[in-house]
Amino acid sequence: MVEAAVNDNPEIPDFLNRFHPTFPVGTAPSSAALGYLEWPKDKVPLVPLMVFIDRKGMIRAQFSGLDAKFFDDQQDQHIRQEAEKLLADGAAPSKAPSKKKSAPPAQ
Repeated sequence: MVEAAVNDNPEIPDFLNRFHPTFPVGTAPSSAALGYLEWPKDKVPLVPLMVFIDRKGMIRAQFSGLDAKFFDDQQDQHIRQEAEKLLADGAAPSKAPSKKKSAPPAQ
């Protein structure tokens, strides 16, 4: 698991001090992140944006704040289910992206 802040001038040290994540946290230019996610240019993204990428670097599922059913009070369970799909051999995509792409290089 990794996290990337895509907002302008993110306060990474404040985030780290407040939440103490156990995973890497960094930044990504919002235009590059939204381009990779193939986010429609005419729609404003609603955070959080969560992407599940398989071992080959392919997007297998992605969710935004618009996916209220994913980010409900069972969010932990939904995340676990998606992660378990990726860990299983031959896991099928749960939400087909418009195009399968490799993950961009880390920044």
